[in-house]
Amino acid sequence: MTSLGGGVKLGLMKKLPLYIFLVLMFSLFTSHSFAGIKYKTYKKLPCSFNGAKVSTSANAAVKRSTRCSKGRGYKGKRGTSIEVKRGTPVFAITDMKLIYVQDKSAKQRCKVYNKTHKKGVCDRPYDDVQLLFEDKNGVRILYYHLMDSTFVPGFGKGKCERPLEFGTNSKNRLPSYCGGYSKEIVEKKFLVKKGDIIGHSGTTGSNDKGDAHISLGAMVLIENLVGKEKKKCEKLKRWKCYVAPERYFKWENLPTDSDAYLLPIMSKKYLKEIGYYK
Repeated sequence: MTSLGGGVKLGLMKKLPLYIFLVLMFSLFTSHSFAGIKYKTYKKLPCSFNGAKVSTSANAAVKRSTRCSKGRGYKGKRGTSIEVKRGTPVFAITDMKLIYVQDKSAKQRCKVYNKTHKKGVCDRPYDDVQLLFEDKNGVRILYYHLMDSTFVPGFGKGKCERPLEFGTNSKNRLPSYCGGYSKEIVEKKFLVKKGDIIGHSGTTGSNDKGDAHISLGAMVLIENLVGKEKKKCEKLKRWKCYVAPERYFKWENLPTDSDAYLLPIMSKKYLKEIGYYK
């Protein structure tokens, strides 16, 4: 027994220096990769983060949120608005598969579609690239009001140039008509990783403070819903329902292997770390 115990102890002592070395190397690597950025998690999406501000909640959600904004928005609003400067990189919030892409952008939107539009006022420009994904849990994740996407380089160019008025020529604004998907996303079998840049934030005009924004929506399978969301979805007799992403999910400020979703807008310091800014 003594000999066996001593052998085990000796074996552990021989492996200990290697273990310490690996831990130190990992620590050095991570501290170098994200120098000065402390990892944080959030039970709910912060109302303000990395220069972005969470605004009007998704009206289509079975339970919308008024924590960050009291605004009602328009009927059927699928995503929560996140106000951020136009052209800001937008990130994949989790590992997911690209399902659908469409460019509904236009040079202007003058027609009144809902109560948020002002009669006699034209919104210029009007960005509306839409991306739909699905994650491993069957959550459908929707981004819209992007100005572009890395997945379809041909959007906004040549025969796919934006039409003058929003809502026209929509049938010719699909990847198949605009040069197809990028080689990179095809080679990846339409899979994106948490932390990938998927496009840039857009605007719905230049008249109001909240025009520059993206919208983020999420639909969850009824069997994965909990609490009031599940009860309301059952009453609607649907198999999947929209939720307010700012109140329903956990979030993190750096991409890890956790189940938390990544903030869709990252800090300038992080962008420098990954080489986006020089």
